[in-house]
Amino acid sequence: MVYSGSFLLFILVVLILYYTVFRKKQWILLLLASLIFYAANDIKYAAFMIFTIVLTYLGAKKIEKLGEIQKETIAANKAQWSSEEKKTYKAGMKKQKQVTMAIIIVICFTILMLFKCTKFVPGFSLILPLGISFYTFQSVGYLVDVYRGRCKAENDFFKYMLFISYFPQIIEGPINRFEELSHQFFEEHRFDYDVVRSGVWLFIWGLFKKLVIADRAAIFVNTVLRGDELPSGSICLMAVFMFNIQLYGDFSGGIDMVRGVSEMFGITLSENFRQPFFARTIGDYWHRWHMSLSNWIRDYVFYPLAFSKPYGALSKAISKKNEHLGKTVPSGIVSVITFLLIGLWHDLSLAYVAYGLWHGFLMAGAEIFRPVFLWINTKLGLNEECFSMRLFGRIRTFLLISVGEVFTILGTFSASLAVFKQIFSSEFKYYAVIIQLAEHGLDSKDLCVLFLAVLFWLFVSCKKESGIRIRQAIAAQPLLFRYLVTVGAIFLIMIFGIYGAGYDASAFIYEGF
Repeated sequence: MVYSGSFLLFILVVLILYYTVFRKKQWILLLLASLIFYAANDIKYAAFMIFTIVLTYLGAKKIEKLGEIQKETIAANKAQWSSEEKKTYKAGMKKQKQVTMAIIIVICFTILMLFKCTKFVPGFSLILPLGISFYTFQSVGYLVDVYRGRCKAENDFFKYMLFISYFPQIIEGPINRFEELSHQFFEEHRFDYDVVRSGVWLFIWGLFKKLVIADRAAIFVNTVLRGDELPSGSICLMAVFMFNIQLYGDFSGGIDMVRGVSEMFGITLSENFRQPFFARTIGDYWHRWHMSLSNWIRDYVFYPLAFSKPYGALSKAISKKNEHLGKTVPSGIVSVITFLLIGLWHDLSLAYVAYGLWHGFLMAGAEIFRPVFLWINTKLGLNEECFSMRLFGRIRTFLLISVGEVFTILGTFSASLAVFKQIFSSEFKYYAVIIQLAEHGLDSKDLCVLFLAVLFWLFVSCKKESGIRIRQAIAAQPLLFRYLVTVGAIFLIMIFGIYGAGYDASAFIYEGF
């Protein structure tokens, strides 16, 4: 059903009801639509999502109630309690809230990890419930935000259920914050043609990236790297680069469709990508790639570790000998830990451990050796802001990212090593990428379509990087131009999109996580 013809019909029906019959209670329709959508796709595992919703809803209410009891008790005993008694009481209540939160978080992530660990049990396996990673992250984030006082616990259970189960985002994110979405869900949205049209355009753009670019690139990647025998190293290297394009087109295309559908309802979801291949450093890349996950990891994993007592003690001890290392070594250790967790979230395998450690050590090394890099730049008289150095930074980052992605393409560490071996062996054959490219799943016409589509994508990305808002620019054009662009884009997708008998256009890479 996901992004199929039936899904488009489902959206159309919900939109009509949303702006007519349910205009005064739109959030109720969204909740009903979300439950129907989830049941149609994954009715067997719906109980796990409901359980997570109930658990985190009650947990947030409990934590908030403990906070209210604390305030009332302190106010009632203000006259007779000493400052030490007050401090002791507050510490005890804080401990209660922390224990409540910790138990719920452990339960939620235990459920997630149980599904991810079933592959290690012989003769027993479970399919990951639809969106389990994303609704787990989102519900745990909400619970922690209530504990920290960033948002109030939602009193209405069904309103909270909508926040977690909202059907456009349930498949692959983005991971949203309650304080950013709640007011959008529960306020009235009047029909606005410009808003709906803008959402349609974003959906079409995502569909273009998914069907024309990502799924075409996937044919080449699968033929080259998932065959019985690896071809020459230059072809393997091209497949690795192509996988980067496939992954970005697949994931960002899916997110654009998600955000486009949501915009049709007048609800803006958080941005998840910002031209990641324009990044000049690994750190910049992770500020642009899967931004909702990066921000989640930063706020709920990195910062708590970075502000912990062991971190402070280590930083202080190292700073006595070297102030720079005192600041960067502990944060580097935390970076390695957080990226290792990101790798393990993707999959419990040695390949993804290597993926996480690769990114973690790159992030740590960039900070620790920053003075060395600055010294080299100064000695060589390099201007990091000139065009050639900016281009060099982007190419370098793309290559470093590609090395990490080798671990994720085939899913096993041994297969990843085989790809590396082929690329760096005497079988590289640089000429093969020129004369043999059309022998691996895509003929010359398909390669031409892919090349032109990527060029157009790059052009749009350059405009966005320059601050130009593409949809606003199109909206400012005459009606005939807008009509031709919309209809032309639809026909291009119909003509050049990869689909057909036996092809599952609804399968997204990140749906598997």
